[in-house]
Amino acid sequence: MTAQEKRNLKYSDISTWKFSAVSPYFNLLGRARTFFPAWHFIFSVTHNFFFLQQRQVLHLTHRPVINVQTDLDNKIPFEPSKVNTYLGFIPFFVKPFDMMIKRLGYKKAAPYIRQNLRALTKTYKSASSIYRFSMTTTDRPHYMEDAAFKAIHAADPHLLCVPSLHVSICAVTYAWYKGFFEKGVAAGLFSEEEADRRLSEIKAQAIAIIESVLFVKQHSVNCIPTALYMITAVFGDDFFSAEDAVFFIEELFKKSGEIDSATREEILDYFTSLYERNLLENSFNESWQDSIKNWLEDFAQKTGQKLTRVKA
Repeated sequence: MTAQEKRNLKYSDISTWKFSAVSPYFNLLGRARTFFPAWHFIFSVTHNFFFLQQRQVLHLTHRPVINVQTDLDNKIPFEPSKVNTYLGFIPFFVKPFDMMIKRLGYKKAAPYIRQNLRALTKTYKSASSIYRFSMTTTDRPHYMEDAAFKAIHAADPHLLCVPSLHVSICAVTYAWYKGFFEKGVAAGLFSEEEADRRLSEIKAQAIAIIESVLFVKQHSVNCIPTALYMITAVFGDDFFSAEDAVFFIEELFKKSGEIDSATREEILDYFTSLYERNLLENSFNESWQDSIKNWLEDFAQKTGQKLTRVKA
């Protein structure tokens, strides 16, 4: 029996979420084939997310900040129990790395991991181009009843809402693995059954995380469609098409008893309308960012807020 056959026998039936969320840090950051893209990704996260907010908090930058809360958000209940799903965002894209390494072996998995890390890095960098134009926030409840929410409030100044990085990474991860498993089946690395099962696991978790960002009030209904639009515009229709975006939208809140059917339809219609507005306008703009920037300016004007450009 070959090494690959042994890996197939040992790991093919294990759920993607049963793999480690810790060992990839050692494999990716400490081994030559993935060292540079892994550290580049971490730099992008710190530079384009954490430091970007902290510089604003410390008044080292003076970017405009607008509140993107809507009346529709008030129809979505605050559900603290969803916080663990929300915080499962990092294991969501880390555990599949461990799956690839154990299923394929590090050497064979490394080129795929590098591709995935480049896509994740590009996502953070793309989102930051909007954050640097204007930061965005929502009416986040001051809920401090458990350690999870205390950690969120301590670590996240809540200034980077549009577009949502949680949603963007979920969409990118799903789209990337969709292509990865198609190639893997064609190359004989995965059976069709395993590939379908793993992609279904990723899709289901992505949907749950996207729902959670609204249930724990870390984002507004404006943050989801702008994120989906960004992924289509940045990565292209072949990677994440309008059909993929609509598929994501239509899957949301299907099993969520917290939201009645009429409110769900209202939310989904809003998502679809804002996604299509950005996508259509993008056909006439010089850069993909213009659609979201124009929407931010319109929203600020309609809600009586000022989006005054201040040089940092």
